[in-house]
Amino acid sequence: MPPCRVLLAEDQADLAANVIDYLSARGHAVDWAPQGGQALQLLEQQAFDLLLLDLGLPGLDGLGVLQALRHRLRLGLPVLVLTARDQLASKQACFEAGADDYLVKPFALSELAWRVQALHRRARGRVVAAEVRLGPLALDRQRWQLQVHGQPLHLPPRAMQLLERLLQDAGQVVTRADLEAALWPGGTPDGDALRSQVHLLRRALGQAGYDGLQTVHGVGWRLAPGAGGDTEAGP
Repeated sequence: MPPCRVLLAEDQADLAANVIDYLSARGHAVDWAPQGGQALQLLEQQAFDLLLLDLGLPGLDGLGVLQALRHRLRLGLPVLVLTARDQLASKQACFEAGADDYLVKPFALSELAWRVQALHRRARGRVVAAEVRLGPLALDRQRWQLQVHGQPLHLPPRAMQLLERLLQDAGQVVTRADLEAALWPGGTPDGDALRSQVHLLRRALGQAGYDGLQTVHGVGWRLAPGAGGDTEAGP
């Protein structure tokens, strides 16, 4: 697996130095931002493969950085949250805002490296085309922008991730397990989380004139070129 370029947003200098040394020794290039505003500025100006994000950043906190990354910058790079907050509510807020993984401090540097490698491998394994189309749908992966029938459609980050995963296997059934793994690598927040995201995505696409998100009962979901939507019941 080729090394990746990592942005570490962490205000604890000692921890940051340890992470940088450990990952650099394994071939990764690591930039450091001790403040949230600085991290966001670097994300706007440069290209990174992965963001390691502390929640307790001074100024703009980690959740604010994550929300700006997904909503304003429309960037889809993997985000691994590093935090001492182990409450379920904190994890849920991060995953709903678009985080890909969540690691509670203190952590072993070896585990961090494993997760960095796994997220990087998963991101590289996606379809590499800058734009993917299906019927009236056109998703620009670089700008994280969606058009339906030529008109822009803004989706929440999780719904956009769901659509992207379905577009990878357009016309084929994608199982519940595959979708949950793509949206919540650290574990699904609750049993109805995926169904809620499917409902949200189907409603938004339907309002934009696309009804091709189909349910294959007991198996999963698929995207068709544009006709024949299905009921809300799912596997």
